[in-house]
Amino acid sequence: MVLKAKTADYTIKAGDFGAVFTNEGATGAVIFTLPAAASTTRGAWVEVFVTDAQNVTVATATTDTLAVDGDAAADSIAWSTGSHQIGNSARFICTGTIWLCQLYPAATTTTLATQTIATA
Repeated sequence: MVLKAKTADYTIKAGDFGAVFTNEGATGAVIFTLPAAASTTRGAWVEVFVTDAQNVTVATATTDTLAVDGDAAADSIAWSTGSHQIGNSARFICTGTIWLCQLYPAATTTTLATQTIATA
């Protein structure tokens, strides 16, 4: 497994599959963009882990291709609730047509209250 810290917006590429991304060292918001889901990316995965108290968003390259927390057609997920960002993470797995989001919420009294899911 490779650990990659990003402090600015970043588009994930095929060579990044299997890596864990963080926002370590970021002084502002970071947006990670997943590539378009395709048969060639079926089974690919990445993880994103929030390590610094900055907003982190994971968005899909194409709309309505993220399945997360009861929404099968989301566009993004963000950790932007102050004091609840650090420690949140998720794994993103490509099925070939959509990206699945497996949440690993930080240990809090409200497990999903720290994520914002957006759909166009």
